[in-house]
Amino acid sequence: MQKSRIQDLVIGLIAIAIGVFLLLNSLKFPDTTKQFTWFVLFVFIGLGLILVITSLINAKKPGGQEVDAKTFKNPLTMFLLVLLYVIMLDKIGFFVASVIFMPVTMLYMGYRKPLPIIFVTGGMLAFVWLLFVFELKVRLPQGLLF
Repeated sequence: MQKSRIQDLVIGLIAIAIGVFLLLNSLKFPDTTKQFTWFVLFVFIGLGLILVITSLINAKKPGGQEVDAKTFKNPLTMFLLVLLYVIMLDKIGFFVASVIFMPVTMLYMGYRKPLPIIFVTGGMLAFVWLLFVFELKVRLPQGLLF
């Protein structure tokens, strides 16, 4: 089995394990939120199963790419950015964290035009505010400023 196939197998097994763990923890959720949570987790577990099965089926086939540390640079950096964003949500609130996260992510991904970055960030946050806060009366994470 090639290196990339083994990595697919491991990632699929980790996804299944995380999905089952979260599924077991979601048993104590209220019935109103349990349905959506279970749907998302079953899809997550199903995708993990598909990854495991395809890596086992393709184990004997030639091909695939070798994966090295350089290949994981962008996904790892994005994972760390998203993790930092989730931590910031609780500390400084949704809107302030999003105003920081969205432009930083766009700049990291190579987009350099300031005007579209400002309008996309402002437009997305205005849309979220209008839909969730104003119309649906959903409370978003609040922090120091908002």
